Amino acid sequence: MTDTERKVIARGRTAEVLAWRDQQVLKLFHEWMPVELIEREIQTARLVSATDLPTPKLLGELTLDGRRGLVYERVAGGSLLNQLGTRPWSCIRYARQFAELHAAIHRQRGAGLPALRAGLENTIRHLEGQPDYLLRTVLDRLARLPDGEALCHVDFHPEQVMFTATGLVVLDWMTACSGAPAADVARTTVLIRFGPVLDATWLMQQLADLLRGIFYRTYLRRYLELNPSVTIADVNAWMMPVALARMAEGIPGEKSRLLAFLRNT
Repeated sequence: MTDTERKVIARGRTAEVLAWRDQQVLKLFHEWMPVELIEREIQTARLVSATDLPTPKLLGELTLDGRRGLVYERVAGGSLLNQLGTRPWSCIRYARQFAELHAAIHRQRGAGLPALRAGLENTIRHLEGQPDYLLRTVLDRLARLPDGEALCHVDFHPEQVMFTATGLVVLDWMTACSGAPAADVARTTVLIRFGPVLDATWLMQQLADLLRGIFYRTYLRRYLELNPSVTIADVNAWMMPVALARMAEGIPGEKSRLLAFLRNT
């Protein structure tokens, strides 16, 4: 194997992504990654690769230097988030495309994947540092919500979508579940509305909030047009459970926004 083939092109919390053979990348998991999480990603990658969704297809599995890895198609481009930063005047067009992609995901079945609602419940039950009354209220609401059988990405936001010469491509299906589409839309809502802009001046924060507001409203309107089985009331019903579960991830700069939402809901 040449040095070029071993070139690391991205590093994440769970794995490194290496340039591999022609038009391929190798996602090489860190040694500490639990086997069950790797097996879950393999199962998800196989399911998603069997669809016509625009996403890097799984090409194979291997072990390198004692670490398990997955070989994927290589896709060239930058994130949709970066594209929004350099071409903000195209925000509405990109938001509509983003919604169309999300609706296409939900037309696929997620049979065999972990249940989204059960995952939320487990996360909330193990959440520390929150008032008991809040946990009870949210768990009670969650118990009345449907399971659903759609394929849900569960981390669908502009940084997980690549802007390429041939269109948008969805990345990173590690959190994918089977669930209600409205729950996945609520998760995207939380990610877009409450995600912080780190190290930004007050003016940059205001501009970012303005842009994300336009993007989000356009996305939601277009999604609801494409998937009339989901209503705004359905999405709102999932917001508290999804927002509370998000607290467990401890994202810097996000806690205050989430708490403000939960207290006012």
